[in-house]
Amino acid sequence: MKENILVCVSNPNHAERLARRGKKLKEAFQGEGYILSVENRKQEEFTFNELQTKYLFESLAEKYGLKMLAKYAGGKKTSNVIAEVVRDYEITQIILGQAVQTKLERIVRPSLINELFQLLDGVDIHVAEVSRKVHDPSDDTDKGLRAQIVKKGSDYHLIIGENHENGVNGIFYKELSSDFSNGFFVIQRENNHEVLRIHHGIVDNNILEDN
Repeated sequence: MKENILVCVSNPNHAERLARRGKKLKEAFQGEGYILSVENRKQEEFTFNELQTKYLFESLAEKYGLKMLAKYAGGKKTSNVIAEVVRDYEITQIILGQAVQTKLERIVRPSLINELFQLLDGVDIHVAEVSRKVHDPSDDTDKGLRAQIVKKGSDYHLIIGENHENGVNGIFYKELSSDFSNGFFVIQRENNHEVLRIHHGIVDNNILEDN
């Protein structure tokens, strides 16, 4: 019988372990396999660390032959978003990680697993016990700003708040600890992303020269 597998990821420390299990189930049941990341913020509001986590999940999906799904919660509970994906993609088995809860936590905080059991029928849920260490998405960089890099002489300069015809569009993540335009500039090229280091408003090297 064909089974469709959904791997739910949130913490990059555990994502590969869950993806690996998803691949095994997908191959065993010869169905479709998906990785789902439920995002609480829109991509343009991501910190640099959150964006790197997104890229990690995408690379794991490719590595293990799974299809990547990223869903913006928009104020919905994570369990409700997962339930919608389960129905839309005809999922029959879910894989997710959960740390063991204390007795007090079980009383005051309903688990994602229990919420899914209430929302879904006929779906098997596989739970992998994971570390209690919580991934902190905060970073030493601010949330991203839409910007451009523009070639001036032999260097590429960061431009914010202007639109140049020959500029390269991307998102700039400023280092919070710096008073200067230091940080990272992220360019999306089809399904790939390129990360450039910005130092005092200038790209550290002319990596774009060959593009």
